[in-house]
Amino acid sequence: MQMKRQYHHYRRRRQYQNSSPIAQRSLPPFIAAATTIIFCCILLLLVHAPAPVQMRRLQRCELVGELYILDVPKSELSLWLCIAEYESRYNTHVVGNRNADGSSDYGLFQISGRYWCQPDNGTKYYAFNECNVKCSALLQDDITVAVECARTIQRRQGWSAWSVYSLYCNRTLTEVDDCFE
Repeated sequence: MQMKRQYHHYRRRRQYQNSSPIAQRSLPPFIAAATTIIFCCILLLLVHAPAPVQMRRLQRCELVGELYILDVPKSELSLWLCIAEYESRYNTHVVGNRNADGSSDYGLFQISGRYWCQPDNGTKYYAFNECNVKCSALLQDDITVAVECARTIQRRQGWSAWSVYSLYCNRTLTEVDDCFE
């Protein structure tokens, strides 16, 4: 009889263990708390995450056309094209790595957030905002603001404001006439 009771007890316990879902099994408290915290963080990130940014990579002649429409002189188009190619590879939404002073460079022409635009996050390195724009405005698919700011920089500091100018763009440049055919 004793043996029969033990068998039934063992069988009931086994059935209970096999039929219970994992959620009903108890976890150590620290694992349960950690799991809850991780789940909540993931949920918050999903709810409050910004919409994905669609990066626009312009084609060479597409950029030439947009610059020309924005009244960049035809004689300067090759220079602007060279700067955009080496600074951002024609990508409108590029934010460069942090500079030594903590600032970043923004957009098609990699314009400095320390001097030329106001970073959105209120960082301490922000100093001047000479173009009177938010840095995020330099990351738009519409390149009008980026071109206006780049023209301001070029008028005040010349082409050498971009380090790529002396390295790559102060030599023989690719003509853009093929973009007007």
